[in-house]
Amino acid sequence: MKVAWLPAMIAAMALAAGCASSTTSDKMSLEEGAQVECRNVERSGTILPKRVCNNKATWAAIEERNREQAAAFDSAVNDRYMPIPPKEVSIPTRPRQ
Repeated sequence: MKVAWLPAMIAAMALAAGCASSTTSDKMSLEEGAQVECRNVERSGTILPKRVCNNKATWAAIEERNREQAAAFDSAVNDRYMPIPPKEVSIPTRPRQ
């Protein structure tokens, strides 16, 4: 029974340490950028995620690149499929008699 609480205690300590390392600035320090972070990445064609480990600076660069690519794709789609602006059309009327 003593062995069961040990992993839970280690996980709680790691979680508390992760929460304490957050900073108020947008830029990360060199030490924070060098810390390794592992994520489960979903791949197309399989239901099993792939575990990928990178440092935090690399993950930040990947996320920035993904945001830029999504914005570029969104603008390309919107530019192509936006409705044509209506032209000013004069409606002919019958002359009054």
